[in-house]
Amino acid sequence: QMGGDKTSLPAEQPAHAVTMPAAFSVARYEVPQNLWEAVMGDNPSKWKGPRNSVEMLSFDAAQKFCKKITLLMRDAELIEANEVVRLPSEAEWEYFARAGTTTKYSFGNREESLDDFGWHTGNAAGNDPPVGAKKPNPWGLYDIHGYLWEWCLDTGHPNYNAAPRDGSAWIDATNSTRVLRGGSWKDKAAKLTSSFRYVAPATLEDDAVGLRCVLAPRSSQ
Repeated sequence: QMGGDKTSLPAEQPAHAVTMPAAFSVARYEVPQNLWEAVMGDNPSKWKGPRNSVEMLSFDAAQKFCKKITLLMRDAELIEANEVVRLPSEAEWEYFARAGTTTKYSFGNREESLDDFGWHTGNAAGNDPPVGAKKPNPWGLYDIHGYLWEWCLDTGHPNYNAAPRDGSAWIDATNSTRVLRGGSWKDKAAKLTSSFRYVAPATLEDDAVGLRCVLAPRSSQ
């Protein structure tokens, strides 16, 4: 089930069933700065630290990283020729964020428990901790709630009615926005839920925005 309940924001409704188009794998962590540097040769981050999540990334920068690491991993025979590293669709993101749960957060409904699972405005002074410092969600994925917003493939849409039920990305070539998910260290608990959506200009570069990658068949998006 993708989307929030009737008490959630209009942009998180209506809740509806989504089927993933194909099996995929998802990174345990957001992309850390040492991996970004190894692939791209630079580090745009404001909060420097080799195992801190990389930030200050536009959507296009995140896409370039995915394309380059795909080629490097193919050349090293670490992935198959028909596999790609890419950003998740919004539906895929919510699927692995929920990890089989139906509650507001992957750990339940209590905001009081958020400190154990994510960095947010109530417990973070900046994007300064390493990845994986908090507890993971039920599928072993870290920093799903908070730390950094994570880019998704989808262009912005006012509600879930446009979200494809096959789990693929909703993309409008005339739309210059993209969807960010997960909340960040700058945000309050309400923005760190599994269903909260943030539609932003694709050109946004901010020290609260990063990426998490998936590995999937080339034809799955």
